[in-house]
Amino acid sequence: MKDAGHRSCVEAALNHETSDRTPVNNFALVTAARSAGVKVDAARWDPVLSARVSVDYALKTESDFVKPILDSQVPFKDMGMEVRFPEDDYGMIPGHIVETAEDIDALALFDPYRAQECPGFTRVMVEALEETVRILPEDLHVCGLSWGPITTAGYCMGTENMMFSMLTEPDDVKKLITKVTGLVSGMQRRMIDAGATVMWMADPTSSGNLISPDMFDEYSGDHIASVVKDVKAMSDVPTFIHICGNTMGIVSHLKATGADCLSFDHAVDPAKAKAAAGRDLALMGNIDPVQVMMLGTPEDVTRESYRILDAAGQDGGFILAPGCETPISSPDANVLAMGRAGREYWKR
Repeated sequence: MKDAGHRSCVEAALNHETSDRTPVNNFALVTAARSAGVKVDAARWDPVLSARVSVDYALKTESDFVKPILDSQVPFKDMGMEVRFPEDDYGMIPGHIVETAEDIDALALFDPYRAQECPGFTRVMVEALEETVRILPEDLHVCGLSWGPITTAGYCMGTENMMFSMLTEPDDVKKLITKVTGLVSGMQRRMIDAGATVMWMADPTSSGNLISPDMFDEYSGDHIASVVKDVKAMSDVPTFIHICGNTMGIVSHLKATGADCLSFDHAVDPAKAKAAAGRDLALMGNIDPVQVMMLGTPEDVTRESYRILDAAGQDGGFILAPGCETPISSPDANVLAMGRAGREYWKR
């Protein structure tokens, strides 16, 4: 594997050091399959194919990260939930399986280290990571993938039902979140064993658009911290948390989780986020994924990348990326423009 400077560039950013470029994460999952002309459902279940299209896309778009796991919904199928898998899109979960405290007690969680208990997770996530490491031509950071604890609980209970239950049955909600936190930790650790060099955890239900900072502390923060602690106890991989929407109210709270980097949404002002994070938390973001990455031109992407780097990327501690996942129909030229902006910005 060639040392092309991907990991050293990211390490410098996470240490709040400056280098000759800003690292870039293309924040792409199923987009890599679409770019390769492959149906999502074909790549979803084929770890060799998902690894190949993801690595090719990362190199093509000049990303410092590769995300070979194409569908975060697969583990719910292993939990016995109904998951519908469209031919060319993510899995969709039409219902939930937890209503009562008794349902929480009965909820069966698989052991990520026992393949017979979780064939979907093993094939789609573990084997895709192993294959990615096997074929990796350059030192791209390899991302694992899971939902965060409160988001996982929301899928099990139904997010709207869970929000209502926070008011009526808060102890049940806390019990469920605590229970699934162990599963999230186990999946992350298993993916690191499979070759992930980054812990990537998406937790949109922690958004300030859904819960207050006080509720974040009560229902989410300690559980994120628990996953981070478990991961760091086994490995020194960087830990990334992605939270959608308005995260300004919880930036300081996220510092207490021990996470290395917050991936933040385009709804947040990058200069204000940088000021709030200080040198205690690196940031990743935050180009508008729809209006700029999907619907804009390469020139729009470059201009927006430079604006964000002007605001937040001057003194390290920053990784350039979309504010949420790169939409499946985003033009390759736009994603490449972002990749190149991380390099060209410093040559102006």
